[in-house]
Amino acid sequence: MDRDSYYPSTACVQDLYARMLLMRIVDEYTCALHQQGQIGFVASCRGHEAAQVGSAVCIEVGKDFTLPYNRDLGVVLTIGMTPYEIFRTYIQTYRKQLQAGKMIKEAQSAHQWGYQKHNMVAGTAPVATQILHAAGIAFASKLRKASAVTVAYCGDDAVTEADFLDGITFSAYHTLPAIYIYERETSYSHVTLQPDISPLQEMIHPFAIDYHCIDGSDIVAVNIAMHAAMQHTRAGLGPVLLEIRVCRHRENEADVLLQSAQCDPILCCQRYLEEHGAWDETWAAQLRERIVREVEQAVEDASRDG
Repeated sequence: MDRDSYYPSTACVQDLYARMLLMRIVDEYTCALHQQGQIGFVASCRGHEAAQVGSAVCIEVGKDFTLPYNRDLGVVLTIGMTPYEIFRTYIQTYRKQLQAGKMIKEAQSAHQWGYQKHNMVAGTAPVATQILHAAGIAFASKLRKASAVTVAYCGDDAVTEADFLDGITFSAYHTLPAIYIYERETSYSHVTLQPDISPLQEMIHPFAIDYHCIDGSDIVAVNIAMHAAMQHTRAGLGPVLLEIRVCRHRENEADVLLQSAQCDPILCCQRYLEEHGAWDETWAAQLRERIVREVEQAVEDASRDG
């Protein structure tokens, strides 16, 4: 992949910051609704903001195909699903389960995203099956000589499944227009300071699949890598496998303050904008106020309509 031909402008990075902030606030409100007993299980995506937003903005909505996994709130928001649609989906699902007399437990299956009008394919409960589905969609696109790229996301559990290796092997063998994004949870030191061994490095990479590992706290790095991957794949050069190392926020971790200061994608983006003279406290405060107001209205409307 050629990463030298593209670099996001400060205006683009400001837009990425706004998208990450929306994702963070929606995530906070969904977690609050779960704690209040208004919705069921929520897979928080805090710490995944740069990985999801920085990659999803490169997807051509309505043309490309997207297969998210259950933590990909930022992907579905970036693709075009509104906060209202997200909250209403959670609320409706939970109320239907209650009406059916089902017990809602913490171990309940996570929500599977789908948004047909924007070519977002709903996942299934079994882990990693979306990788095989993505390979099939990409194969169909190639047979039809369509210019669409299929982008599939997965988490840590997926790479241990046979479906994962089978999917990327099939894609590489047939030079399919597919991009696979592995959001790998790791510690702060392994994201930014100390190298560690990725499970992907212990696997035999099939054929000549293009593989890159990226710091998931750096949205600029993610965006550059994804832009290059889309160019590579759309040019007919085969699939790309991106491993994005993320540091998921956990309230009970002892090093949470260190994570927040050094590994939080939103704070890292803020520092980047400050270094490039593009950070404005008034703009940031107004942006947060507007997003909070819009999200609160979305929650109110979804609760009423659900």
